[in-house]
Amino acid sequence: MASVRGRDGGERREEREKRAGWVVPQDGFVKVNVDAGVKEGEGVSLRVVCRDSRGRVLWGVSCVQEQVWEPQVAEAVAVLEGVKEAMRKGHSMVVIESDCLQVIEALKRKYKGRSVLSLVLGDILSASSSFVSVFWSYTSRVNYSVAHALAHVFLRVVGRVLWSDVLSPIAINAVSLDLSLMQ
Repeated sequence: MASVRGRDGGERREEREKRAGWVVPQDGFVKVNVDAGVKEGEGVSLRVVCRDSRGRVLWGVSCVQEQVWEPQVAEAVAVLEGVKEAMRKGHSMVVIESDCLQVIEALKRKYKGRSVLSLVLGDILSASSSFVSVFWSYTSRVNYSVAHALAHVFLRVVGRVLWSDVLSPIAINAVSLDLSLMQ
């Protein structure tokens, strides 16, 4: 398969990201991938998947709510959900990864403002202050197919579902693919 080249002859960022695969966190860290989806008239779906440095899925959360938020607010709430659950599970060294660049950049800058988004960001920063170490990471959606796959498993379940023992066949296939592409 030929790669797509940009104007300067180099590979485009989108193509590099598609090829990259899920990147393992450093030893001792867990990676919490978060994602949110907003469907007009139906609500918001939040997905959180936590994996260790060997790529094993430790736990996940799916949360469907009937209210509809702006996409960036929904993505920030997914981050908050991931931070809170990582704290409950006793993780102390965490990489939080999202495909929402604006939220990740705002967290890195410790953004303060007066919008609904900034209120959620403030809650995230406050909650994450108890971690020994936390890194905010941006990635393309294609690099965390497990969170994306799980979104489809619990789409119609309104409320919060926490799981750790049983994965759906869709999620198992996504984990297998991720493990084969892991860096």
